[in-house]
Amino acid sequence: MKTAFTAALTLPALAGALLAENVLHRPASDHLLFLDRRVVASASGVELTVGRPQRDVLNPLLPSDKLWENATNNYYPNVAWDNSERRWKLWYKDVLSDADAIAKMDEPSTVHNVGWYLLYATSADGVKWERPSVKLHRFAGDSDNNIVARDCPNAGVFRDEAETDPSRRYKMVYDLGLGKPRVRFSPDGIHWCEGLEPLGFKPTQGDTHNNAFRDPKTGKFLWFTKTYLGERFVTRLESDDFLNWRAGGVVLRSTLAEGRGTQTYALTVFPYANGYLGYLMMYHVANGRKVDCELAWSPDSVHWERVAPGRPLLANGPAGSYDGGCIYAQAGPAVIEDGKNVLYYGGSPTVHLGWKRSGALCRATLSEDGFAGYRARDEGGGQVVTAWLRPSGKVRVTGEGDYSFTEEAGTSGLVRLKVRINSGGIVYAIHGLELADNTLRAEEEAPFKPGPVRTDAVRLGVESLMERWKGTDLLEALAGGGAVTVTRKPGLRPFAFGPIFAGDWTQHFGGKGVRLSARLRTPKPGATVRFEIFAKDVAQWFRETPERSAEDFGNFSVEADFGWTDAEARAAGWVRSEQGFGWRETLRNAGRVVVMPSGSFKEDRFDLAEVSVEAVETVGTERK
Repeated sequence: MKTAFTAALTLPALAGALLAENVLHRPASDHLLFLDRRVVASASGVELTVGRPQRDVLNPLLPSDKLWENATNNYYPNVAWDNSERRWKLWYKDVLSDADAIAKMDEPSTVHNVGWYLLYATSADGVKWERPSVKLHRFAGDSDNNIVARDCPNAGVFRDEAETDPSRRYKMVYDLGLGKPRVRFSPDGIHWCEGLEPLGFKPTQGDTHNNAFRDPKTGKFLWFTKTYLGERFVTRLESDDFLNWRAGGVVLRSTLAEGRGTQTYALTVFPYANGYLGYLMMYHVANGRKVDCELAWSPDSVHWERVAPGRPLLANGPAGSYDGGCIYAQAGPAVIEDGKNVLYYGGSPTVHLGWKRSGALCRATLSEDGFAGYRARDEGGGQVVTAWLRPSGKVRVTGEGDYSFTEEAGTSGLVRLKVRINSGGIVYAIHGLELADNTLRAEEEAPFKPGPVRTDAVRLGVESLMERWKGTDLLEALAGGGAVTVTRKPGLRPFAFGPIFAGDWTQHFGGKGVRLSARLRTPKPGATVRFEIFAKDVAQWFRETPERSAEDFGNFSVEADFGWTDAEARAAGWVRSEQGFGWRETLRNAGRVVVMPSGSFKEDRFDLAEVSVEAVETVGTERK
C-alpha cells in the first residue's frame, strides 16, 4: 500500500506538500470549544464525541534504524514549527539498553542502569524527516549523528517565544528519577547547557514525559509530569523563573471503575482556543500493558477533565502494527496546516514493558477544531443551545456535515446560539463569541434522600478481627485475650484495615449516615486516632479524632453523612487524600476501613479491641 501511494505522488503534488501553509495556533478568548461545559447550556438528541484523526498513509515517518537508536522506547516526541525558519523540529527519546551500546558512548554513563540520548530531527514538509549531523557527541567513535544531549531522561523541549535572553530561547525539562528534576537552556535547540536542579518538587513527581511551556495567559511557566502514589497520576507545577517551582497535587487520574488496571501515564498540554487541551496517555496495566491516547481539557490548566473516559482519541492499531502496542502523543503547541490540526506521535508495535523496545515518529491530522464535538445520535438529529455569550466579531461555527445555527438576542448585548445538527453532522467550536460567565461549575448532584436503617451495628471483636482484618506486618491475639496487637517494622506507623461492608453504604446501612468506632490503646499516651474510608481499595478520605489515646483502652468514633458534598465533608473535619474521589462516590463504593494511631504517634504497634460500623439517623451525635 505504501509503495502504491508513493508511486502515485507526482512532482507537483510533492511541491504542494512542501508549500503547505503552516500557522502556529494562537489561543483567543473568542474561540470556544463545544467540549467546554461552560459553553453548552443544553443539548438534546446529540452526544459529545472525540475526533477522528486521520493517520498519514506514509506512517511510520522516521523509523528507529540508526546504530545509536538502540531503543527509542516511549519516543516522547517534542514537536515545534519554527515559523522563522519554515521548518518542523523534533526532539525524541533514545535509550541505550544494551551493554555493548552503552560501551560505545563517549565516556559511558547511565541513569537507571541505561544510557540516555536526546535526538533531533527536522522536516520542511512534516512528512519527510532528516537527522542533521550536529557532530556534538560521538557514538562508536563517530560524531556523524543527530545526538544533541545526553543523560537527560524523559525530556520535554519547547521554544519560548517570549524569552528575552537569546541563550535561553529553547528550554528542556527532564528528571533523573522521582523527585530529581533538571532543566537546561539552549539558543538553538541543539547546543545545550549543563543540567540545573530546580527547586520545589515533591519526592513523588517525575518519571514520565515531562513537558512544559510558558502560559500565554499568565506568563508563568507550567510543567506537567507524573506523581506516583502507589499508581500513576498527573500533576502540575508552576514557576515565575523556570528554576523555582510550586508543586501542586493530582490534577487528573483514572476513574474508580478503572481502578489500578488503567492509569494516567502522561499528559502533554498545549493552550488552545480559550483554554487548554491535553493528550492523555492511558496505560492499560491490566489489558496487555498497552498505551493509547485520550483527550483532556481544562479551562485554567488546573482543573482537568477527560473528555470521553475510555474512548481514545488515538486508539492502538492492530496487533503487530507500527502503533499496535503504544502511542505517545507529542508535546508542543498546536499547528494548523492547510486548515487542519497536525498531531505527531510516537508509535510502537510493542507494549509498555522493559527498556528494549522502540517507537517511530507518526503523524495524523484532524479537521479544524476537530478534537471533539457534538454529533446527532440518530437520523432525527438534535440541537445544542449555548450559554449566553458576548459578541466580539463575525460569528462562525466549525464542524463537518449537515448543521446550521441561529442567533438569539438577549439582554446587555449578549447572544446565544441554537445549533441544529442533522444526521451525519458534527460541530466543534465557535469563533467570534466570548464567555459571559467563565465559572466552571461542578456537575450538580441530586439531593440525598435518607432511607430506613437497614443494618444494625456490626461489632468486630478479637475473633472477627483476626479473621477479617489485617495488619500490614503482623496481627496477633494479645496475651490474655480481649484484643489484638497490630505491629509494623520500626519507623512505620501500624494500621489495621478490613474490607468489611464493601459496596454502597447508602444501601447497605441506610439511614442518614454511619458512625465508625474503635476501641484501642497505644504504648504511649497522646496519639489521635485516624479513621479512613477507601473508595474500593484505591483512595481514601480520612478524619482524626480530637480525643487522644491513653495507656488503657479508650473508645474513639467519627461520623460520616451520606448526603454531604465534598465541601461539607471537609467542614466536618474529613480530609480528601491527594488522589481521592468525591465524598459521595467514595461512600457509594466503599472498599475498606482503616484504623490507626496518628498525630505524633511514632511507635511500631498498638492494641485494638473492637471495631464497629453502625447506621445513624442523625449525624452530629458523636460519642465523646
